[in-house]
Amino acid sequence: MIELLYFPLALLAGMALGLAYFGGLWLTVRQLPRTNNPTVLTLISFLGRTGIILLGFYAIIVAVPHLPVLHLLLSLATFFWTRNLILQQVQPKFRSN
Repeated sequence: MIELLYFPLALLAGMALGLAYFGGLWLTVRQLPRTNNPTVLTLISFLGRTGIILLGFYAIIVAVPHLPVLHLLLSLATFFWTRNLILQQVQPKFRSN
């Protein structure tokens, strides 16, 4: 019965990791015109965001005792679904005539 709790936790973890990664990417891109050294900002942001999500996905694999790959795939699907949600929010809206 306890194993059923891992599915919603995998969904929440994937969403949190997606928000951290793609939200951080969006903040980095918005900051690029105002920085003196955009290469360093981009590199540090990439390494930090990648480190966070790798640790998060590793924690999902280690924390789940049964079927860790299934939970990893579920959290990855939620991770990319969150990406699509963020894209819908930050893309400029064009009006069609």
